[in-house]
Amino acid sequence: MAFIPLEQLSQLYDGYQRPFKVDGKALLLCQLEGKTFLIENRCPHMDVPLTDASQGAQCTLRCRAHGIEFSLLNGKANGPLGDTIERLRFYPIAYDGNKLGVDTDTL
Repeated sequence: MAFIPLEQLSQLYDGYQRPFKVDGKALLLCQLEGKTFLIENRCPHMDVPLTDASQGAQCTLRCRAHGIEFSLLNGKANGPLGDTIERLRFYPIAYDGNKLGVDTDTL
């Protein structure tokens, strides 16, 4: 197990969104409505990075490329495409003191 720190807890706020690259994996750390999420930085629809995705109500992320909105609570696309598009891929967040990051064993 190797802990890779990504951010200090004190730097998080609602609306926070930042990409990271860890062990060749593109990740996106974001916080909405007091919840922190670590996902693969890739829209499952067309493999577009979600770095510039817009955040919405009820913990949603909207891909800027085609406007598909995903729930960060379950990874599913909202609307009629929900059952046809792959879900977002989540990674567990690891904590060490005042930092959060990722355990490389989970990548």
